[in-house]
Amino acid sequence: MATVAPAMAGTTVQRTYAASQPAEWLPARLVLVCEPAIETLFGLLDTDAASIAQPFSLTGAVREHRHFRRRLEAAGATVIDVREALAAGDPEVLRQAARQALVYEFDPAVPGSDRASLAALHDRTIAALDPPALVDIVMLRPVVHIRPNHRALDSTSRFRASFSVDPANNAYFLRDPLVTTAAGVAVGRLRLDVRRPENDIAALALRQLRIEPLLRITAPGFLEGGDVLPAGNLVFQGQGWHSDADGIGQMLDAGAYGDTEVAVVRDPGAAPDDADGHLDSYFAVYGPSLAGICEDRLGAREPEVDVWRPEQTRHGLLYRRSATVGLIRYLADRGYDVVTLPAADRDVAATNGLLVGPGRYLAVRSVDDGLRDRLWAAGLTVEELDFPELTGGHGGPHCYTQVLLRGLISTAPGPRVPG
Repeated sequence: MATVAPAMAGTTVQRTYAASQPAEWLPARLVLVCEPAIETLFGLLDTDAASIAQPFSLTGAVREHRHFRRRLEAAGATVIDVREALAAGDPEVLRQAARQALVYEFDPAVPGSDRASLAALHDRTIAALDPPALVDIVMLRPVVHIRPNHRALDSTSRFRASFSVDPANNAYFLRDPLVTTAAGVAVGRLRLDVRRPENDIAALALRQLRIEPLLRITAPGFLEGGDVLPAGNLVFQGQGWHSDADGIGQMLDAGAYGDTEVAVVRDPGAAPDDADGHLDSYFAVYGPSLAGICEDRLGAREPEVDVWRPEQTRHGLLYRRSATVGLIRYLADRGYDVVTLPAADRDVAATNGLLVGPGRYLAVRSVDDGLRDRLWAAGLTVEELDFPELTGGHGGPHCYTQVLLRGLISTAPGPRVPG
């Protein structure tokens, strides 16, 4: 259950929701996003260290992201930015997070008496800053390196400081740190060290929205949201470099997929270091009987599916693996029509668009002139987006969002799980 706090702009109304995403194609009602900001700029300074594909214009990316947000809102979704959620929630929770994120490091020449006064300054600083500045601290995780200034004029110049940051530079990819299913939302565990802070920020955003996560994936497991596609009476769960058997096992043990079949899609042809290997980079579920797969995952590279089915026991759900089959056969057995998609569009237009309602698909403009016609012929209304800057990171609209609620909105005092 979540009470959505007012955004900094003052436009969000207090309402109560149940976090639940039973299927990718249901109407998107509550969407969490994160507009690129200063933390992204630091990632652009060395893309090879930040898991960003190539440098891009931050100003252009912000403009594209704001246009995308307007499109989501026009489709009927309530859209909340992570910064809004952090700033508009419990102020003491935000201050405590900023207090932990801001670190003072002392040169050995700084005496103990001065260190005590600097610790007090640290506390006064956190107490004085306003919520937007505290959010910047949480996103940037600055370290202040303090040393004596031998040319001091007065008490305000007795030290010299240099600064380093450890920013969450991929924070605008909201899909990966969280996993939302019919049962609720879980906090995952990202594989790359450079992205691990995003789990903490996403968990803090949930807390500020008063959403209680089902669980948080712990070491040694890994689980990322780009590998999870809820599909009504089943969930497609990718297993590979980003999400492993341990992380998936933690979800199964917690009943976090809901009372539904789980199709664990293993991609045996993927390289161990395939950073673009999320399930949503080559596979999509467009509706209850329509899916898409990129042509480079057919033939010898066709993924396999381990089918896990739940059984009710006295202690709750118990999952048992019932079969292992090829992905194409699995889809055929469940009545899916499958659209084959061009590999040239893998990871962006073909499978990484976002369904905002039945048959309504927001996707990056394709480099393949025939892709839109192919999806239209399959029954989708494709609304194309021009994202030349945002796609310099990786992925498309699916990657930029965490849909926390799909389906019906409750007007009653208590939460209602959408159907």
